[in-house]
Amino acid sequence: GFRKLRTIVSKKKRRFIDGPFDLDLAYVTDRIIAMGAPCQGVEAVFRNPLSQVRGFFDTRHAGHYKVFNLCSERHGDVFAGFPRVEHYPMDDHNPCPL
Repeated sequence: GFRKLRTIVSKKKRRFIDGPFDLDLAYVTDRIIAMGAPCQGVEAVFRNPLSQVRGFFDTRHAGHYKVFNLCSERHGDVFAGFPRVEHYPMDDHNPCPL
């Protein structure tokens, strides 16, 4: 399906590919995961599909995760299905506010 397109978009970055999951995601430590924001619709073809992100956390970290959304452009409905979310908006490719 879309696995080849996601690989092209990711370029040389590693992706988390395991079973049904093909995500732009990396374990920073065993308790911290960095990933691109989940998407719906056409964007989900080449970015992290919301359904896969939810499935990943519900399967591998059920009841033991919190999402820290650092993206200023994405909030609201995309994160509505996650039990615990905090939003710290930062513009992409810019330093974070002090």
